[in-house]
Order: sequence, then C-alpha cells, then structure tokens
Amino acid sequence: MSIIESVLIALGLSPGKELADSMRESKTLTIMIILGLVLFAGFALFLLHMAGKQ
Repeated sequence: MSIIESVLIALGLSPGKELADSMRESKTLTIMIILGLVLFAGFALFLLHMAGKQ
C-alpha cells in the first residue's frame, strides 16, 4: 500500500485503490483532488475563525 492509498483511505474515500490508480495516471485528477482538499480545509478553518469571533 502506497502513501497515496493510505491517505485516501484515512480520508474515508472508500474506493481508495481505484482512485489512487487513477491519480497515478492523471496529473489533472491529482491536482483537482489536492486543490479540493486544500480549499475544503481552508473553508473549515475560516468557519472556525468566524465562530471564534462571536
């Protein structure tokens, strides 16, 4: 099991092996998934920051 597969399974993406195989073949898919995770984490941090101001 590679690092990519371990991370995907830890994130709860159940078809981790198939997604990891697709990510190895497609640079665009890899960039889209990484960008999506970064944006999602940034949004979650923004919400926590805004909730802390109240």
